[in-house]
Amino acid sequence: MQRNPAIDILRGVLLLLMTMSHLPTVWSASLGEPLGFISAAEGFVFLSAFLAGKLFQVRQEREGPRAATRWMLGRALQLYLLHLALLVLAFTVVAWIGTTFERPAVRNLLDFYFQAPGTAVVSSAMLFYEPPLLDILPMYVLFLLCTPLVMRIASRWGWRWVLAPSALLWVAARFGLRALVYSYLHGVAGSEMPSTGGSFDLFAWQLLWVLGLWFGALGFGRTREAIASGGGLLTVALAVSFAMFAWRHYSGPMGFSDMPHHLFWIDKWTLSPVRIINFAALLCVGIGFGKNLAQRVRMPPLEAIGRASQWVFVAHIASALLLLCLVGRDDQPLGGARGLLVVLAGYLVLFITAAVHQSVRRMRKSQMSAVRS
Repeated sequence: MQRNPAIDILRGVLLLLMTMSHLPTVWSASLGEPLGFISAAEGFVFLSAFLAGKLFQVRQEREGPRAATRWMLGRALQLYLLHLALLVLAFTVVAWIGTTFERPAVRNLLDFYFQAPGTAVVSSAMLFYEPPLLDILPMYVLFLLCTPLVMRIASRWGWRWVLAPSALLWVAARFGLRALVYSYLHGVAGSEMPSTGGSFDLFAWQLLWVLGLWFGALGFGRTREAIASGGGLLTVALAVSFAMFAWRHYSGPMGFSDMPHHLFWIDKWTLSPVRIINFAALLCVGIGFGKNLAQRVRMPPLEAIGRASQWVFVAHIASALLLLCLVGRDDQPLGGARGLLVVLAGYLVLFITAAVHQSVRRMRKSQMSAVRS
């Protein structure tokens, strides 16, 4: 499949936003959701699923379902190994700094590890224990492992047999499915099991992944046709996007003054309804105006980050873990000159990783050309 510069630019932008939200600075909360009640995480998960579905379908048509499944499982294994590398960094270097220099932020991040290090190591390798920042790659690994089955069901019986159960599972997540599952597991495993499997409720976020797979397989074309037909879909999407933007920046990231309403309607970790509506509206706006922008705008630095998105993503998590160690004993996010230096360092890691990745690719291409000649 031919590479699309617009997708690389979008991935680059999402990685910049994600890095800002993960850095321990006073600006992270305010700049983490600039377009409404939507963060870079929703966009990155959906875009990853979109590409996974599209590439799986292409490989299935060219090489057959078994080859496509092997490729997808290989991607999952690669991400799993990268996750293990990040765990080693967190449980050794970061944990040592946290204890030696008394860093509450690190101790809060790795609280279960400090309580039961042996259990934490084993359960994290099994993807049960997922500390903050280290709960993103496990979600991708699990979703990638399920993707071949989802694609096979969709190709054999139709997408309604995938989308309907996914939507029902999301509804169940809205009413506490995750809490019930973890309560049962705690009853079986007792205190040896960590209290949470990460910030993301996988029973809810699977809906976004499944929608991304559907979008990559056939949804993109249908949505573009619906927008091009002039039925008012783009106008509605623009109005909703503007309303969400105004609401977010007028009321703040909570949306409501009381926590119960926020948790049910806007909460990020459970992929609440307002976030889905906000994302769907922005998606339609992006499709409606994205084609013209993609033909006119080129941003080589962002394209480079997007092309190396996997390695840039891992590098940004590693740098965020290390930069968290700079937070002092007062456990307050960094601002002023120190905060700016942290932001500069965090973004510098992205561009350096992208540049190294580009150099390695060029070197490999030149070596392959030399061997062929």
